[in-house]
Amino acid sequence: MTSNLPQMRRREAVQALSALSALGCGGFMAAQGARAEEAWITSHPGELPLILTVPHDGDRSIFGVARRDQGTFVRDTLTQNLAQRTVEQLHQRTGKRPYLVMFNVARPFVDVNRAAEEAFESPKAEPAYRMYHDTVARHVAELKARFPRGALLVDVHGQGAEAQTTFRGTRAGLTVKALRAQHGAMAVAGPQSLMGELDARGYRVFPATHADASAQAIDLREDPRFAGGYTVATYGSHQTTGIDAIQIEFGRGHRADFEMPKHLADSLLAFLRRFGYLA
Repeated sequence: MTSNLPQMRRREAVQALSALSALGCGGFMAAQGARAEEAWITSHPGELPLILTVPHDGDRSIFGVARRDQGTFVRDTLTQNLAQRTVEQLHQRTGKRPYLVMFNVARPFVDVNRAAEEAFESPKAEPAYRMYHDTVARHVAELKARFPRGALLVDVHGQGAEAQTTFRGTRAGLTVKALRAQHGAMAVAGPQSLMGELDARGYRVFPATHADASAQAIDLREDPRFAGGYTVATYGSHQTTGIDAIQIEFGRGHRADFEMPKHLADSLLAFLRRFGYLA
């Protein structure tokens, strides 16, 4: 009987080389072939008037695309985990899930929270960028049509500057124009706002929650580092096709808090119910 050992060794060598070639630049896993596009985003529709977007916690590369030479490359670790666990907490409480879009490509290759001219350097990266935004835009359009009382986009980020602080970003209230028009500035900055709900559950937030309902006392300006990026600026309710949109920059300590998904889910539900998004 003729031995198959040499053929087996050749096959093993080919498999090993294939595995090595699947590794992208800097140790990121590169998706290839027909299923490559499926690896760029994780997305599902929902039943609640809410969409969570997560742009900066991906760990994959795009085959043939090098790291960008310019831009911010820091990964917002644990934000995908936070969003996914919050989805499940919302489902446990309501039997329904929010919409979800997460970008799985690492930030050194594409930054989807930037305009296209700043987001990538290789033309080969553009399809991944377009896929993310086409998906977000499709979900936002569906939410706007499905929930005439209003819907909310929460863009989930992480920041390392202040580990025990979570920052609001609405471009000083611009991206929640519809919310302000219906309920006033206290719906953005007061104790019953989304950030006020987190504050009440023991998380330090910035800007600090306003206790004074006087319109003259409410300043919606935010920390310029975290005041709201491309996503909320593109899909916020100041746009005719948009919905209310808030960027939330969770401090490292808050992202690592095991109880945060429960508290975030409770805060979201309280906010959505109080301001009429959810009956």
